[in-house]
Amino acid sequence: MNSKPDEVVASNSAFSKLFGTGLLGCVVGSLALFGAAWPLAKAESVSTATMWALSHWWIAFVFGGILLVGRGLVSRLSIGTALMAYLLPAASLMAVVGICLAIYPDRGFRSDLFSFMPLVSIFYILGFLWMTFAPKESQKTTFLRAVLPAVIGGAIILGLVAVPVFRSDSFVYRNAFDLVVTKNIVSNGAMIADAVLEIRKPGNYDFTAPRFSPFNGEETLDMDASVELGKITWGAGGTPKEGTSGTYPLQIRWEKNIPVVKPHEPNPMFYEDMVYLEVRDPSDASKELIFNISAALPTEQ
Repeated sequence: MNSKPDEVVASNSAFSKLFGTGLLGCVVGSLALFGAAWPLAKAESVSTATMWALSHWWIAFVFGGILLVGRGLVSRLSIGTALMAYLLPAASLMAVVGICLAIYPDRGFRSDLFSFMPLVSIFYILGFLWMTFAPKESQKTTFLRAVLPAVIGGAIILGLVAVPVFRSDSFVYRNAFDLVVTKNIVSNGAMIADAVLEIRKPGNYDFTAPRFSPFNGEETLDMDASVELGKITWGAGGTPKEGTSGTYPLQIRWEKNIPVVKPHEPNPMFYEDMVYLEVRDPSDASKELIFNISAALPTEQ
């Protein structure tokens, strides 16, 4: 006879009840957050209320955990295994998120990672259904059925977010350059900035120095026409060579819509505070931008 012992069946039943209570609490908490979005976050539409509720998913998750523990205490059921199954996928995924952010602490990356975390709840529910409707076996098997879908599904979701970021130019070249502007003046109708570029990651780079030049009251829809590419003159080190790193002095000169110099004006570039260098790969026919370097202008001349 191949029947399971009564204690195994009872243990699996208690585990299913408590784990299901946690998931139900998470769903109810999410709906409560959706409703609270209007008075608390002043949501103006269903979409904004949904986004606000999803961004606060952890509140619903904690609420589900409290219900799980509460039912276990009231019913005098062992909560250890069910609570571990409830917490383990989320805790393991948050650990991975923490590692990703430690490697690349970018605000947009962080927002994307946390925005997709609520999708893991779908895999939690799949795990619950698998555990509930599959043939009853040992508690270890039941535990794995409850946990594995959320762990695997969550890892896939995080991978879909993280892998493109870690392969992007923003990540690959995040520490490749450093630009310091040492001086900026207006002279002979031109705006001139002296700077030092440090190349830390050897490669094949082409640099341009765009500057936005407003049309002095004229209106135009052609934004490209209002961008001037400054003339770059490299210093004693010459133009950066392919495959080399090092420090390269340079001077950038712009001649379009230059402000009039006033006597004793401390900084003639009074309405600008940054200098930008765009980096491209000259061997790439598309000339696609791979990185944008920025540096603050000195406040004193």
